[in-house]
Amino acid sequence: MLDKHSPIGIIDSGIGGYSVARRLQNHLPHEDFLYLGDGANTPYGNHSAQEILHMTRRLLQFMAQRRVKALVVACNTISCVAEQLIGALECPILNVLQSGAQAVARLQPDRVGVISTCFTAQSGCYPERILRLSPDTQAISRGCPDLADLIERYIDQPGGAGRIDQAIRDNLAGLEDLDCFLLACTHYPLAQENFQRLYPHIQWLDPAEELAGAVETFLTEHSLLNPSPELGRLEIYTTGSAPDYAHKAETAGLLQIASVRHLAI
Repeated sequence: MLDKHSPIGIIDSGIGGYSVARRLQNHLPHEDFLYLGDGANTPYGNHSAQEILHMTRRLLQFMAQRRVKALVVACNTISCVAEQLIGALECPILNVLQSGAQAVARLQPDRVGVISTCFTAQSGCYPERILRLSPDTQAISRGCPDLADLIERYIDQPGGAGRIDQAIRDNLAGLEDLDCFLLACTHYPLAQENFQRLYPHIQWLDPAEELAGAVETFLTEHSLLNPSPELGRLEIYTTGSAPDYAHKAETAGLLQIASVRHLAI
């Protein structure tokens, strides 16, 4: 049985899920969150589907041990294989793919660029889901090799903005005439200032707001909102560098950080 006092789990291949965690904290300030980023294996978009499933199941085992009341998959690459994870946990699994498609459907653009990891682009999951919800919208996918990894490594580093800017220009070459893009990798909103500065005429859609709303709706409908009047706590775990994750969490504007720890799984 799910307990309203239990934390909400968030998983990602790295720090990209910080963009989702930030929105979740804004929507649900009294909830406790448990974040796990697989920094040792990021980015997942450079792995095969079977490798992604294997790595993700290790993350889910940790979340099952901590008895989370809901799991948020804050990784578009994992979300593309999420149907194969149904039943892996007792709690519901909410993923960013549906939220991204819904964000596009609300806007109903004629054309939308979908920038993501190469795995997400090659899977075709976003054009398929967008077509279901917004049949008149043409989704144009573009896989961006190494952009998520560059953001992971350089978003908070001196001189990092220049590296990220160049990678964005290279990856968007030929698509500049589009006026709407979906940021279909949770790392990308961490560099939203870069995207907006380089292409101010483009509307950039971040699925995180839609996903945070979906989590809030689920908890409300199932009477699982934490009744505590106190602000919730955020525990962060990573298979990578805990000091690096701690610094980037502060840069991302995360709140009520109780601890940042290395996890060997």
